Amino acid sequence: MTIDATRRRVLATVGTAATVAGLSGTAAAGGTKGKPAGEGNEETARFATFNIRDLTTEQVHSTGDEQATAAARVIQETRPHVLVLNEIVDNFQENSYRSVPTDRSNARAFAENYLNDPQGPDLEGIEYDHAFVPRSNTGIHSGYDLDNNGDADVTPGDRAYGNDAFGYGEYPGQYALAILSQEPIDGRSIRTFRTFRWADMPESLVVRDPDAERRLNDAEARAFRLSSKTHADVPIEVDDRTVHALLAHPTPPVFDGPANFNGKRTHDEIRLLADYVADEGYVYDDSGYYGGLNEEASYVLMGDMNAAPGDEESLEAANEYLLDNEDFGGQPLPTSPGGAEAGAETATIEDGLMLDYVLPSPDLDVEESEVVWPVPETASGGLLDAVETASDHRLVWADLAIEE
Repeated sequence: MTIDATRRRVLATVGTAATVAGLSGTAAAGGTKGKPAGEGNEETARFATFNIRDLTTEQVHSTGDEQATAAARVIQETRPHVLVLNEIVDNFQENSYRSVPTDRSNARAFAENYLNDPQGPDLEGIEYDHAFVPRSNTGIHSGYDLDNNGDADVTPGDRAYGNDAFGYGEYPGQYALAILSQEPIDGRSIRTFRTFRWADMPESLVVRDPDAERRLNDAEARAFRLSSKTHADVPIEVDDRTVHALLAHPTPPVFDGPANFNGKRTHDEIRLLADYVADEGYVYDDSGYYGGLNEEASYVLMGDMNAAPGDEESLEAANEYLLDNEDFGGQPLPTSPGGAEAGAETATIEDGLMLDYVLPSPDLDVEESEVVWPVPETASGGLLDAVETASDHRLVWADLAIEE
């Protein structure tokens, strides 16, 4: 795929930010919105992503859970206006497998039971009035024997079932994602891409070799979905601007044999995001509408991409489609002292790799950014323990200048 220079890049160069029409509204309480970001009519909004490591329904629908408390503390220390959560169970999907509370989404329960209440003596609760939980492909059975073990296991609850699902999950809704926002979400304009078929991507890397351990036959290829969870475009109304939050959580590029089935899927899941912002015509959403973003749109990619710079398993997709792609800004990348001690100052996971990204369109300048990974010399209060208890990933945030 070749991405040409666009009007979006020209606008960024001359300093003229484009405005996309949409709904406007008043921000919810909490956070630090409205803090001046410098000269002119600019304010900042903080966008963040946090892989919260398989946070379950049982954890968030009650109070006092250690992991949920720790995660809430990290978020309250950071106070993002827009927050993407990876690996939070979708309880509405889970309810098709076993009876769980469905009076509210897990994202909303987490916000109300943990984020609203201070999780430290010097902290304040943070409120999110707006939320969106897209349906996930995780734990949704494909109807096929995808792992080629001779059995299309249709009984949820174990790894064999998960291996035959569109996205790995031992039950529907496991490892799903959600977005919480203090700014209004334009729900009428949300687009999701959960059912986009991998084989419908031009020049896709679908593995069809009949000798491969993991591969798709003709019938499977006609049905198999590219997104292991979902891809989503969630328009956020920040003052008088629309900023499209682009969400995804590609599959890990491992556990797949020499043909690199998962690594090639990771590559193409990331490519779909790049093609979407480049307005490639082949992309279609779950409502059947084709095409990507208007070239004047502002956007922020957020999520655990499961691809590090230079990663051979994902065929260096993070470099080609994100970091070396002029349709994404965000340089220099956020860093942390904890990451530096783990082997790379840009690392977002404990083994020293950068997997989690907040990358804006070039017209949105990054005022500040950080990976929340302190060391004992710099940590305040219980933050160090909270960071380690909450997840094996670290929250990543970026303050973006939003022109009026």
